[in-house]
Amino acid sequence: MRLVALGDSLAYGAGDETDGGLAGRLRARFDTVNLGVNGAQTSDLLGRLRQERVRREVAHADAIILSIGANDLFRSQAARNETLRAPLAVAMRILGRLEEIVGELRRLNQFARILILGGYNPVPDHPQAPLIEQYLGLWDATLANTFENDPLVSVVKMSDLVTPRRLSRYDHFHPGGAAYEAAAERIAEMLEPSNESFDLPMSTSGASS
Repeated sequence: MRLVALGDSLAYGAGDETDGGLAGRLRARFDTVNLGVNGAQTSDLLGRLRQERVRREVAHADAIILSIGANDLFRSQAARNETLRAPLAVAMRILGRLEEIVGELRRLNQFARILILGGYNPVPDHPQAPLIEQYLGLWDATLANTFENDPLVSVVKMSDLVTPRRLSRYDHFHPGGAAYEAAAERIAEMLEPSNESFDLPMSTSGASS
């Protein structure tokens, strides 16, 4: 199976102390290509999907791990303030771009599984951490609902895997190696040929936390 990791620093593997993030940790099981870029936002990824190499890799993928949108929410102080002030409006804007991205992936490849990484809280000590956690739960549920009619699109729950103790010791923001390893196991289970359950709660329930 050929697997492409696409999107932002989480797709790239930032923060992993040893094995190159998801793509590196899945390499023993799959033929993986890492196209993640640190700091990428939805607009950046839409631009990259016009590049020949990216389009070629997507067209030949059996599965695509997609991580995008978090930088739209939290990259700048202005973005963080807007997210906390009007979370639903911000989420709807980003979801619209995400639907555009998935639509372009579908035009390039009709049959690939698309696994969208869910959200996690990179700042667990933030004074508004409970509000952020609530927002992330809503984000994951909305992601699942947005693509519920496409059986080849799944959401990979991340919030229970990227816990405060599993943040990277390098930056205390991205997942560390243990979190990436747990996420890679979850993704591998979801890609098992016998796994026909793609909904968010069922497709993630059997993984270790």
